[in-house]
Amino acid sequence: MSSKLRIATWNIHKGIGTDRRYRLDRIIAVLHDLDADVVCLQEVDRGVPRSSYEDQSQRLAHELGYPYSALGLNVRVKNGMYGNLTLSRHPLGDVHNVDLTIPPKKRRSGLVTRIKTGPAEGWLLANVHLGLMHLERRIQVRRLLAHLFEGSAPQQPLVIAGDWNEWTTRLVHGVMKEFGFHLARTDHRPTGERTWPSRRPIVALDKILYRDPIRCHHVACVLDEVTRVASDHLPLMVELETPITHRTQPSAVSSRAGRG
Repeated sequence: MSSKLRIATWNIHKGIGTDRRYRLDRIIAVLHDLDADVVCLQEVDRGVPRSSYEDQSQRLAHELGYPYSALGLNVRVKNGMYGNLTLSRHPLGDVHNVDLTIPPKKRRSGLVTRIKTGPAEGWLLANVHLGLMHLERRIQVRRLLAHLFEGSAPQQPLVIAGDWNEWTTRLVHGVMKEFGFHLARTDHRPTGERTWPSRRPIVALDKILYRDPIRCHHVACVLDEVTRVASDHLPLMVELETPITHRTQPSAVSSRAGRG
């Protein structure tokens, strides 16, 4: 038997498009067509003037019909905040926001959830929006991995998705490869699908990485008239599959991930 998930990640830029208009309905229309099992969103507003004081997490979950959601708020903006949102068709467990802030840089976090797809442990998923400097991202990734490995079984499906702010593949070929992660990509895009800027994408800022025993069957970046304007990033979607295994003991590699 196997477990399959269609996962999408998208930095929605608070619903403010490249035309500088706030139109969350465009984001909703695109996500509706993607029809993903799990959606990882970044820069989601709650109670901020620029987005009409909306609670975007509630509206997105309701209008898209996702019964389960988790919100990790990071940055304060006037009277509101914004952060990462995970939407799911499957129940979510062990939801927590891992602090990845490197002072004095902007507050960052990884929203970690357990996707309960069946009788086994399910999938462990981290929804991230990393920092702007390579050293900052390197520390953030090691901190996140230490946390993930501490609470996961050796063969538990593990996925990290989001806006990596990484113009190159230094993290992918460095820290992430060291811990057995693979970049979800097509054969003709070895550095990943280009997602930024949305009008004329040149860089693969948004990435989905996964660890064995997961297998990747499909990767797609959605580029059309709507996605070019809905956000400054393009949405990325992958189809992943893993064999269903029984619950095992936690991994013993957590200490390795903590090195600086």
